[in-house]
Order: sequence, then C-alpha cells, then structure tokens
Amino acid sequence: MKVTYTGRHIGLSTEQSEKLTAGFGKIGKLLDNGKGESEAHVTLAHESPGHSAQMNNVEITVPYHHHELKGHGSHVDLFSAFHEALVKLEGQAIKVRGKWRDTKRAQSREPIETDEGNPGSANSKESGGETILH
Repeated sequence: MKVTYTGRHIGLSTEQSEKLTAGFGKIGKLLDNGKGESEAHVTLAHESPGHSAQMNNVEITVPYHHHELKGHGSHVDLFSAFHEALVKLEGQAIKVRGKWRDTKRAQSREPIETDEGNPGSANSKESGGETILH
C-alpha cells in the first residue's frame, strides 16, 4: 500500500513513518483488488487548544471502488490517534468490501421446469413439423 503523509504543524522522522506504514498491512490486504496498489493519504495535525493538553489529530483517506473511506482519530499521543483512525478505517473497509462482494456475485441459474419431461413443451410452438423455441 502506498502511503502519503502530510503534516500540519508536525513533522515525522523516517523511523516514525516506517512504524506508521507497518500498520497498513492488514488494510492493504483487504483493499487490494488486483488492479494495482491501493493508496492512502494520512493528514497529521497538532492542536494546542490553549490548555495543557495538546491534541494530535489523524485523518486517513483511502479511495476504494468509487468510495472514499475515512478514518479520524484524536488523542494526546500521536500513535494512539493513528491507531484509532486505523481501526475506524479497517471497519469501513470490511463493511464496504462485504457489500461489494455480495452485490457483484452472479446468482446460480435454476433449470426451467417443463411439462411431462418434454423439454420443448413449455415455451415452444409447432409449425409444420418444426419446433420453434422462444
């Protein structure tokens, strides 16, 4: 999974970005549709609302089958906020994938029932010794 990070008032070291990218392993497997690598955009923001608690906000956006999956997490700890957003995104991915899978499966065809075992008697017309099926 290709992950792009954008930081607002916050920067990530390469070690931190590698730890965060490792969390996308399961979601990457869920969203892989065989058409290429899926992408995720992560926006990190750091807020100081005026009191001692400084909040970290993480928003993860992943396009999937013409839907935009979004997970949002807020916590004092950056990795806890990221994990919260990742859990929400995973739940959405499972739900959308289940809907996509259920609606795109072909239904099995049932055999057409005919009268007295004659295969042409249900939808046929006889004209001059020929049987025409409709």
